[in-house]
Amino acid sequence: VQYISSYTAAKANVTLSMARADLLHPLASGNKYYKLKPSIEFIKRNNINKIVSFGGAFSNHIHALALTAQKYNIASIGIIRGEQEYVSNPTLQDALRAGMQLKFIDRKEYQRRNNPEYLAALARCHPDALIVPEGGSSQLAIQGCARLADDINGVQKCDVFTVACGTGATLAGIICGLKPQQKAIGYAVLRDQSLISRVQDFIEKESCNDSCYRIEKADYGGYAKLSKALLVFILGWLDETGILLDPIYTGKMCMRLMEQISKNEFQAGTSICMIHSGGLQGWRGMQKRVVQLEGLNGWLRIKHALDASVAPV
Repeated sequence: VQYISSYTAAKANVTLSMARADLLHPLASGNKYYKLKPSIEFIKRNNINKIVSFGGAFSNHIHALALTAQKYNIASIGIIRGEQEYVSNPTLQDALRAGMQLKFIDRKEYQRRNNPEYLAALARCHPDALIVPEGGSSQLAIQGCARLADDINGVQKCDVFTVACGTGATLAGIICGLKPQQKAIGYAVLRDQSLISRVQDFIEKESCNDSCYRIEKADYGGYAKLSKALLVFILGWLDETGILLDPIYTGKMCMRLMEQISKNEFQAGTSICMIHSGGLQGWRGMQKRVVQLEGLNGWLRIKHALDASVAPV
């Protein structure tokens, strides 16, 4: 756990710490390590030969899955939303080098990724595979992310955990790993009306306390949208703390959290642990946008921090 400080936090009399899950694992950084580990353990226990999952062209999950599967000698297939031309991007090039087979499907078919009939047909095509939902958000992942909360509590006690939400599995796992009196706040980076019910379903299946969390909006224009304000915030955070946030998840969580702190939405004396959930490799798809917003110097600041943070593949 690394501590960070800011004028706003000091003024509001709250204590901030950051759990640097982005530094945990060279292949599957951040929450992806915790999400994938139980699935890998399941595959090894049951002598399964292959893992299949879904993601977009710059998916952190697909990237982490391909590299982790390679490490454990498991065949992998990524079902990718979008056109074949995306294959040249750095995320998917890493996946290919790791041995992942990529299958591109159009957005209409991709919308069926959670449809039981579609998944049954996919299972018939790959009877020797474990099929993992988009983002790695299986019930196994909930158990893995509960370990994340437990690991953080072993190092640093806090009153509130904060984490960015995509599919909701990491938040659900954190909820299931909370100690008595602790709370969790999930920051929704997508405009997804199903997030609340999905998190509730996850935690009910694990018989976890459902009264110790809430979800805040933090989409700032929509998923994977990088605004001028968000980029300026991330660069300022980098200058102040030396920590690079990702532009899709943790950056938005921290920006929304600091807005709440500045409005005194937390009781004085509250200790807050922010989870840096990794995903830094996603910056590689943002170069053009960063240059557009902050010029070449802005991108070079990001790239310098990125080169120091992301292990070579």
